[in-house]
Amino acid sequence: MAMRSSTSPRRVYSHKGTLLVMHAGLYFSPGKEATEINVEKEVKLEVLESSGGRKRIEVTQRVGKNTIKETWRQANVKFENRAEA
Repeated sequence: MAMRSSTSPRRVYSHKGTLLVMHAGLYFSPGKEATEINVEKEVKLEVLESSGGRKRIEVTQRVGKNTIKETWRQANVKFENRAEA
């Protein structure tokens, strides 16, 4: 398994209608806030100080000449086992 640099671009995933990005073994999402992040493009992450006991990251994405920056918080994500055939 290849290791990624902490500063390398990351993919944004959609799970049950919520956007997620994985960093340091944790999932982060924008929560219920509206987001302008485009799932088709990669993002860069910057770790911020924790707030309210939850870890935070700043998600940055370049779209043309515009830069979008959002603060995402640690998310608790439940995954269900796939049904076996």
